[in-house]
Amino acid sequence: MADDEPLAPERIDCIDCGGIAHLVSRPDDTGRFWPGDLLVYRCEDCMDRWDLIVPGGDDED
Repeated sequence: MADDEPLAPERIDCIDCGGIAHLVSRPDDTGRFWPGDLLVYRCEDCMDRWDLIVPGGDDED
């Protein structure tokens, strides 16, 4: 991941239908997401839910 990419983009491409999945999760009280946080996205077209983990946790090389 490039340094200028956000840890939690507002939108991602839906792998199933190619539509746009929007971030449903909200950041913590500091307004940020942290490595290891669960991110939930919902596709506006097929309504699939995507659960992703913010990269960069202690278990990554």
